[in-house]
Amino acid sequence: MPDAPKPLSVCVVAEDLSLPIDEGIKHFAVSLLRQWSREHPVLGISARSRRPPATPHTVAPGANRFFLSSKLSTALKQFKPDVVCYVPSASATLFSFLRARALKLYCPSAMVIMISLQPRRYGRLSRFLIRRLAPDLLFVQHEASLRQLADMNLKVKMLAGGVDLEKFTPVSRDKKAALRTGYALDPGAFTVLHVGHITEGRNIDLLADINQRHGAQVVLVGSSIVHPDRAAVTARLKRQGVIVIDRYVENIEEFYQLSDCYLFPVVSERDCIGTPLSVLEAMACNLPVLTLRYGMLPRLFEEGGGLFFADGPEGLVEKITDVKHTNGCHTRDKAAACSWGRVAADILEQAVKLEESRS
Repeated sequence: MPDAPKPLSVCVVAEDLSLPIDEGIKHFAVSLLRQWSREHPVLGISARSRRPPATPHTVAPGANRFFLSSKLSTALKQFKPDVVCYVPSASATLFSFLRARALKLYCPSAMVIMISLQPRRYGRLSRFLIRRLAPDLLFVQHEASLRQLADMNLKVKMLAGGVDLEKFTPVSRDKKAALRTGYALDPGAFTVLHVGHITEGRNIDLLADINQRHGAQVVLVGSSIVHPDRAAVTARLKRQGVIVIDRYVENIEEFYQLSDCYLFPVVSERDCIGTPLSVLEAMACNLPVLTLRYGMLPRLFEEGGGLFFADGPEGLVEKITDVKHTNGCHTRDKAAACSWGRVAADILEQAVKLEESRS
């Protein structure tokens, strides 16, 4: 039998890999780090945060905005990674490409990968510079980003989001009712959930429409991140009957498990990553999911089996009736293709293929 492939040493770099894990890009980076740690030597570098790290594999050497840091350089050189995976909090901006180039200078023999989870636009000068600063491989979550960066002759691939299928699981009706009681919710009410930042850009006023037009118990779970408009949005939604949890919730899976439906009303690509992790988490809990045709979702999943696509906000409100009469829900079966194990393996497989093509 041929020898098993040698595990790759993998370094995940992000501006912030600290606790709490309360937004999508950090969640993505930390989840990859945790998944790779099961099979590979790993190091996480939280480059610009001094808060407690999210994993025991993470260090916080400190760096300036360009990642120019002797401590960061030393940490990388001591670890000797085969792969450096950079997940920038601002996605693929020109400065992100500059930081990726700094990582390549620190580790010239490593494969440097960058993961961009939101689209960016580039002027002529940025395009000129990006062609010369490009990492070895770039992953994106939007078709427009794929075309734009491929036109600059970058090595670019599409990448789905992931979900923890062990943490996010379905529960019985009795458990669902018990969870609602534990959170002081009506155990008998049809419950609609949205999880995400409390800000105008996420189109969450739609939650109030569903509460008022369908008599649903509508729950919004926010995060610890304070947007400038959070207080005003929270107050307005509460006045309109939405139950708002405006804090970080560690056991977030319980809110999916206590719900009857997950709603994703976000329109703007600036306010969420290309594969909304909350949608995948709801699907893993086998919830009916009602969403706009956002980002990679239509590319990843066919409608049906409890997954409903709407063409606009009004369609979301109207389709709540369809969700209430869903005959069998199989969204967990759909989400199984997006486990973090598959996503992490796909990234390294693409990196190995590229390295082999060069040798």
